[in-house]
Amino acid sequence: MARQLSATVPLLLAAMMLLTSCGPQGGTTPPPAETASSAPGTASPSDTASATSTPTATPGTLAPEPPPTTLKAATPATAEELAAYRDALYCPTGGPEGCHSYESMAGYFDHLLGIVAPMFDERYGTVSRPAAFYYVAAGVTGPTACLKDDGTPDPYSSADYSYCLTDRAIYTGQDALWALYKGVGYAAPAVAYAHEWGHHIQNIMKVPEPETPEENALLEKQADCIAGAWVQHAAQSGNLKYPADLGDLNALMAAVAPPDPGEEPTPVQERIDALQLGYTSGLPGCNSFFPETPVYAG
Repeated sequence: MARQLSATVPLLLAAMMLLTSCGPQGGTTPPPAETASSAPGTASPSDTASATSTPTATPGTLAPEPPPTTLKAATPATAEELAAYRDALYCPTGGPEGCHSYESMAGYFDHLLGIVAPMFDERYGTVSRPAAFYYVAAGVTGPTACLKDDGTPDPYSSADYSYCLTDRAIYTGQDALWALYKGVGYAAPAVAYAHEWGHHIQNIMKVPEPETPEENALLEKQADCIAGAWVQHAAQSGNLKYPADLGDLNALMAAVAPPDPGEEPTPVQERIDALQLGYTSGLPGCNSFFPETPVYAG
């Protein structure tokens, strides 16, 4: 979800705190926030580092505001590295030995980027990537460049899976990533990430910010459509088996960018339809949501 308020997976996170990991080392359950190794607003050296990516202005856009703090900025894994971990990319719900553990989500995140990035790089160029791909470890929090309705900074946390329009960065929290990987399974983390990258595409292609709930629903469904176009590309390039790697579509789309508290949810079937539109028609099909500002003209 394009962030004004945080996009999280709250229902899944509550359930996931009770689950054990399926990692090759056995894993552990996610630690409660108050016992995490990093205190709020800080991070251990192993979890954080100064952001190294430089915000780049896309043609016709202003440069994004820099993030107000430092986080670990991830980079997509190489094709060679992905090949070595391919069996752990899509873990079935409650999956078997060989899946990633909660503690290895940071490494898995690099692999996730490695399978999501190629379509966007091919269609829009690497210069049009989000300004940064941030991984937020458990217990780490701080302000983003985006503001809430009351004018205060919208914070990031390990429950985030969201795109900030202002700094043009995607924030991915360890707990949110784990909930999708372990709780929903299959390709849910990748589809959800392609949805958030879709919000970045809307931003750089100047799709208007929504002013009504109906427009917001269209914005979210267009991002679902862009995620469906990624599914098409991943299937064609051998990085995903369609439809097997998607698992239960109802569970998948209910978990991708859930509505904020008090926000009217879009019927899951409408979101499935949007995803399938992207899969069958590719990015050109996603122009139908806002025809006056197409997201792809190739």
